[in-house]
Amino acid sequence: MTNKELVSAFIEAMRVSDIAKLSAMISDDFSWWIAGKVEYLQTAGEHDKDFFIGFFSGGADLFPNGSEFSVTGMVAEGDKVAVEANMKAITAMGSQYDNSYHFLFTIENGKITRMKEYMDTYHAKTTFGL
Repeated sequence: MTNKELVSAFIEAMRVSDIAKLSAMISDDFSWWIAGKVEYLQTAGEHDKDFFIGFFSGGADLFPNGSEFSVTGMVAEGDKVAVEANMKAITAMGSQYDNSYHFLFTIENGKITRMKEYMDTYHAKTTFGL
């Protein structure tokens, strides 16, 4: 599996909150960094594998009708894969979530070791109250 194929499968597993697949695709020392300041956005900053899996365990609760997650661009070089994407969904509270993302993944030995996530933090905060 190429790094791009791994990341594509990983993004689909995130979209459907497939915890088993997500767990299998990330390393034990996986880290997830989210743009923003913790004082402003609770989920901002550096997180470990347990936080990541815990976050996606609640995915169905956030978006009970599922989500549309479309990749609009992907570039791979060496152990890095950069992804541009857009996510649309109706939240459990009935509000519309429509956010653009940029991810930078690092892959080692066929596993994702790091995911950096850039998005509109204001939209995430106001939509979810994070």
